[in-house]
Amino acid sequence: MQQNLAAATTETIRNEVAGACACMQLRKTTRIISRLYDEKLKPTKLKVTQFTTLSVISQFPDLSFTKLADIMGMERTTLVRNLRPLERNGLIIASDEGYKRTRTVSLTDKGFALMSEAIPLWRDAQEEARKMVGDATWQALQSGLIQPGV
Repeated sequence: MQQNLAAATTETIRNEVAGACACMQLRKTTRIISRLYDEKLKPTKLKVTQFTTLSVISQFPDLSFTKLADIMGMERTTLVRNLRPLERNGLIIASDEGYKRTRTVSLTDKGFALMSEAIPLWRDAQEEARKMVGDATWQALQSGLIQPGV
């Protein structure tokens, strides 16, 4: 009986989890695509995660940490940790705690300049990623994935 259960569990893992788990497949795809973007952005010394964070910050002057975390779909503590190198490198400026302990973040002139340098590299990565997944999948991804809440 236990051997049959173990065999059934192994079969379930093999066929359902390893073969069809949406989370695993998305994470694998994300790692592959992230490496592509990181490689293209290498001349700027930005990781794609930093580039996307800077791009969101550039859209909303004096964006609160909480709102930025919501838009990025991450925990606030993770966001704060990820913002430190950007602040240390002079790409963003974070306010001191304000009303109700609210902190805001803005892009500096240096941050805007680096983003201007990075955008053509990002466009190259976008195009290569589109070619990797194909036009139909690209369109489905653009319309079907969870959109950030702005």
